[in-house]
Amino acid sequence: MSNNHNNKSHGLWSASFSTTLSISLVMFLLGFIFLFIYHAYSVSNEIKEQVSFTVYLNSGTTAEDAANLEQEIRQNSKVKSTKYISPEEAAQMMNKIMGDNHLVVLDSVNPYQPSIEVNLKAQSLNISEIRQFILNVESKDIVDVVDYRHDLITDINDIIYNISAFIFVLFLCLLFIAITLINHTIRLSIRNKRLQIRSMELVGAKPSFIRRPFIAKGFTLGLSGSIIADVLLAGVLFWAYSSISGLNILEHIKVYIIIGAAIIILGTLLTLIFTSNSIRRSMNLKSHKLYE
Repeated sequence: MSNNHNNKSHGLWSASFSTTLSISLVMFLLGFIFLFIYHAYSVSNEIKEQVSFTVYLNSGTTAEDAANLEQEIRQNSKVKSTKYISPEEAAQMMNKIMGDNHLVVLDSVNPYQPSIEVNLKAQSLNISEIRQFILNVESKDIVDVVDYRHDLITDINDIIYNISAFIFVLFLCLLFIAITLINHTIRLSIRNKRLQIRSMELVGAKPSFIRRPFIAKGFTLGLSGSIIADVLLAGVLFWAYSSISGLNILEHIKVYIIIGAAIIILGTLLTLIFTSNSIRRSMNLKSHKLYE
């Protein structure tokens, strides 16, 4: 009798452990892809915001007029940052490329125009908004021309679009796998209890009474598996930030907390839904299906 009880307890523990482990691994993979998507998005934004536009001003433009224009450009909601470059600063920059005496051939006449270097926000780096921005800036009297790399911007947008499409498809595949695996694991777990459910039905137990312990256990397993997944993700993040210098976890901590909470909510919710659905399928079975 004692051996049978021990074997039964061991079997229940093994089933709960395997279910929790399956949920935790699946949610870990899902959480990892969430982190990957977030950081890929952050990196793509950083790349976009490194693209600069050069607003060349007419020769003879005063520093005051240039400062007023720079202030006006900076207040544009599409602009991330600006930097004024005087003719003297432009000459010094060219000295590093062409040599300190490169102006000698021009009789020391400085040919460089004053300019404003502009970096747009990542979300504004599309062709239509860029054209609108350039038309607005070039309409100013003191502006000569706005120079930008159209081919570079097009290439960056195309590459980011292709990568985003790949990540989205990968996310959908992992989400489908996660849902399928969790559903299959829970269905098998509850299917093994169909005789127990049938016994409870035969003694007149109400459906709500039968469901209650399974729902409670499903909630516990989903919550436990999701928390384990979060612990594994925290371990991966700790390893990454301790191995790669220059990273600051505080910059992304809010997003990490949101992802961690989403994993717990999603894992628990999926487990509850699949548990409820599996119990419903396992109730009121015909006799010949109990032993299939």
